Amino acid sequence: MSVGTGIWRVMAVSWLAWSVTGAVCWGQASGAARDGGSPVAVGTGSVSGHVVVDVGGAGIRKVVVTLSADAGGEKREYTTSTDAFGQFRFEGVAAGTYSLSLTHAGYVVGQEKSKDATITVTAGQEVQGLVYKMQATGVIAGKITEPDGDPLAGVTVWVTRMGRNGPEVKANGPSEGEAGEETTNDLGEFRIANLRAGQYIVQAQARGMGPAPDPALRGRQKDRAIYALTFYPGTVDVKQASALQVPSGGTINANFSVMTSGTYRVSGTVAVAGNPLNMQIFLVSTTAQTEARALTEGGKFAFENVLPGTYMAQIVDMSPAGDGNPSTAHARIVASPIVVSDGDVTGLRLQVEAGGSVKGTVRAEGGETLDWANLNLSLVRVPEGGSELPQMESLGALGGTAALKEDGSFVLGDVTGATYQVVLEGQSEQFRDYYLKSVLVDGREAVDSGFAVNGDTNLDVLVSAKAARIEGTVVDGNGNAVPGATVVSLPSASKAERPDAYQTEKADGDGHFVMRGMSPGAYQLVGLRGTPHDVRKPEFAAKYGGKAQTVDLVEGDTKSVTLAVEDEE
Repeated sequence: MSVGTGIWRVMAVSWLAWSVTGAVCWGQASGAARDGGSPVAVGTGSVSGHVVVDVGGAGIRKVVVTLSADAGGEKREYTTSTDAFGQFRFEGVAAGTYSLSLTHAGYVVGQEKSKDATITVTAGQEVQGLVYKMQATGVIAGKITEPDGDPLAGVTVWVTRMGRNGPEVKANGPSEGEAGEETTNDLGEFRIANLRAGQYIVQAQARGMGPAPDPALRGRQKDRAIYALTFYPGTVDVKQASALQVPSGGTINANFSVMTSGTYRVSGTVAVAGNPLNMQIFLVSTTAQTEARALTEGGKFAFENVLPGTYMAQIVDMSPAGDGNPSTAHARIVASPIVVSDGDVTGLRLQVEAGGSVKGTVRAEGGETLDWANLNLSLVRVPEGGSELPQMESLGALGGTAALKEDGSFVLGDVTGATYQVVLEGQSEQFRDYYLKSVLVDGREAVDSGFAVNGDTNLDVLVSAKAARIEGTVVDGNGNAVPGATVVSLPSASKAERPDAYQTEKADGDGHFVMRGMSPGAYQLVGLRGTPHDVRKPEFAAKYGGKAQTVDLVEGDTKSVTLAVEDEE
C-alpha cells in the first residue's frame, strides 16, 4: 500500500497501514448475495470465491483462507483452503460481518484494492464471485564481509521496502512482505525471503563485536573504531544507498562490506527544569540512536563511541507525577542539532526550549458526526531557517501524538517550544476522502503555515468530506501504460510545509493510479519508473518540476490525467 492519501494516509514521520486481515479484499472482489445454491443452516450463509496470481490470473492451490469476526466480544473464525483451481467455499457461516485473510508461503496479497474491506454474510444467502489476487514473493540474498573481504558472521541484515520518502515507515509496522531481517551465518551469508516485489534498501549492522580491526585507523582512534551501520552497496550515508529491485518470484543478490568508522565522545550539560536525576538523554540521527544515558547531578551527560553524523537530543523525564501517582515518561526535544564529524564534541550546553500544552477539538464541516476515536492527531515539527532535522521515526511526531476522544477533543502536554504542523492519521476507511481544511489558533488560520508553541495553545481543527481526487494513467513515450510507476504530487509554495500535500501512489498493473483525500490547490504531478528518496527536498522539485504536469483542484473535484513517465537519473 502506498502512503500519503489525505487523512487516511498522511506523509509524516509515522504511517498507517492496513493489516492483511483488515483489508484483504484486494483485487476485484464483489460481495453480491443471492438466494439458492447449496442449502444452508438457518441463521447462516455461505461464502465462495477464487484466489489467483496477480499476473496471468491462474488459480493458486492450498491457500489458507480465514474468515474472522469479533462481534460484541464473541470471536468467530472459519478456515478452509483453496482447491487445485484456486477456488474456496465456506458453508454454515453465521450471519455477520467478517474480515478475510489469505496465507500461502511464497505469496502475499496483491496491492490492488476493492471498494470494500469486509464481507457481510446474510442468513440464507450466499456471498459469491469473490476474486482475490496474490503476488509471488521475491528474495534478497547475499554475503557480508569485512573491508578486506573476509566473511563476517553474526551481522544483522534487514531490508525495508521503499516508499515515497525512503524506506516505508508506518505506525503499525511494515505491511506484509515489505520488510525482513536475518543474521549472517559462519560464511557471512544471509537470505531474506517472502518479499513483495518492489525496491528495497538493505542495511547491515555488526553489533556487540567490539572494535573493528581496521589497520587504516591507527593512532588515537585505533581503539575507538567500530563497525558502522552500512547500507548497500557499502556506504554509511543513507543518501548514497542504492535500492534493489526485487522481482516477483525472483532472487536478487546483495553482496557488500560492512564499513568501519572512527567514533567520538560527546559530552556536556542539559539545562532542565526539575530533577535531572530522574531524566535520561538519547542522541538520535537519521541512521542511529544511542543507548540512553542517565543525567547526573547538574544535568551532566557523556556518550562514548558516537559515530559521525548530525544528531538531536531527546530528554525523557521519569519524574513522579505526585500525589502518590506512578511516574509517567514524557519526552522533550532539544532544537539545536549536534554535529559529530572528525573529533570529540565536548562542553555542550543544551537548552530544552520552553513550550506548553496543546489542546483543542477536531470537528467535521457541517456538524457531521464521525467516529473520532479512530483518528490520531500528531504535531510534526517544521524545520527552522531551512535546517534539516534528522528523521526520527523511533520518536514519532516531534511534537507528540494523541488519540482523539469520542467528542473529538485532544490534549498534548509538555510540547517543546517550536513551530508545528497538524497531521491527522485515520484508522478507519471512513476518513479516506476527508481532508484537513482548517486549523485555527486564536482565530488565526494556520493550516498551511503551521503555528508556534510558546505556551499553552488551543486549536480548532476542521475536517471536510469535500476532498479532491486525481486519477489517471502513466504512459511512456509510445503511449503505453507503465505498470508500477510512482506518481508524486508536489504542492504550490503556499502549501510546501504541509506533510499531507505530498502524496505518492503506485500505479497498478495497467498503469492506473488514484490520489484521494487531497486539499484544494495547485499541484505538480510527476511520474517516475523508480521510487524517489525524498520528494520534499528542493532538489527533487528542481529536477522534475519543469517536466511535471500541473493540476488545479477545487473542493470535491475529480481530475483525470494522462501522465508521461520520467526516468530517474
